[in-house]
Formats: sequence, C-alpha cells, structure tokens
Amino acid sequence: MLEALLESEPKEKILLYIHTHGESYAREIARAFGLYGNTVQYQLLKLEGGGVLYSKLKGRVRLFGIDPRYPFRKELEALLKKALAFVPEEDRDRLYRPRLRPRRGSLYRRVPIASLVRRKRAGRGGP
Repeated sequence: MLEALLESEPKEKILLYIHTHGESYAREIARAFGLYGNTVQYQLLKLEGGGVLYSKLKGRVRLFGIDPRYPFRKELEALLKKALAFVPEEDRDRLYRPRLRPRRGSLYRRVPIASLVRRKRAGRGGP
C-alpha cells in the first residue's frame, strides 16, 4: 500500500512491524515475513541513516525502534496506523500483534544440561 511512498514492500513491512512491536531486531523481522536477513538489515540501516529509526545494543543484539526525535514521527505513526487498517485482519493478527511477554534476558540463557552435570561433579555448582 505504501510501496510507492516508501520505495519498497520490505520497508513498509519493517516499519509496520516496528510500529506495532515498539522495538525489534533484524532476525525477528526477517522470520516474521520470510525475508532474507540481509534485506531486512539493509533497510533497517538505511532507515537509521535517514534518522527515522534509532538502534541500541542489548547484549549482542541490535534493537531498532522509531526515533522519538525524528521530526515527522507523529505523522509517520499516523500514516502507519492508517495503513495498518488496510492490512487483512488475519495478517494483522498474525504479523503485527505485539508480543505478550518480554524477551528473555541473559539471566535466563540456556545452558546445556551436560555442562551443568560437569560443573556439579567438579564442585563448581550451577550456572
């Protein structure tokens, strides 16, 4: 719908995804739409370079969000909200529904059970 304005369909999908989810990272967006990671990364960096998005590191993951200092942020969000109304309902629920639980932090990282057993035997305890 906004392809003519935004130059590409992936850019439209990325902006709608970030608008509905707040912050996200390239791999999550690529998985949601079945796009190549390089395509998503390229568009995210292009939007960040234009001042539309910001990025921050959270551990080893770079999160992207709509920059609150972007001069046309309110207008962009209004446009994205309007465009979202034209997305078919099943796609809207499947792709643009915000996550219900937060991401796991590094505190809950997965540790293979074999390494826990080795640590117990060595007397070092848990993770």
